[in-house]
Amino acid sequence: MGQCSYHPNVETAIRCVECDRFVCPKEWVETPVGYKCPEHGRQTLSARRTVKPRQFAFALAASALVGIGGSFLIASIGFRFWLISLVLGLATGEAARRASGGHRTGSIAALAGFSVIAGSALTGAGYLVMALSAAAAVISVMQNRW
Repeated sequence: MGQCSYHPNVETAIRCVECDRFVCPKEWVETPVGYKCPEHGRQTLSARRTVKPRQFAFALAASALVGIGGSFLIASIGFRFWLISLVLGLATGEAARRASGGHRTGSIAALAGFSVIAGSALTGAGYLVMALSAAAAVISVMQNRW
């Protein structure tokens, strides 16, 4: 049995899988590959905030399909009501977030907002519809939970 690298008076048999230091239950971080020390267990900011090009392309396709396609569907039905624009924005934001692999970054939110604005502009919807749907799309991506 070794002593914890952070608490010398605590005995432990658990070692960090990265640096092989002993860590006690107060300090270890559970990861999919095993227990790690606090230095190696923290996820870097770039791993949480970087959207890969493939994920961005999927988000672009999903938001265009839902945002622009949904705008044309609403225009073909002829039912233009502000509540429908909110639902369209929420659906577009959720589609973009899910297609990107769950990223809640500003770039995915902007992509979803732009998609509903483009769809509203192409169908001739008013500025109120554009603003409401874009705001709902951005909020749905940036919100932590519903």
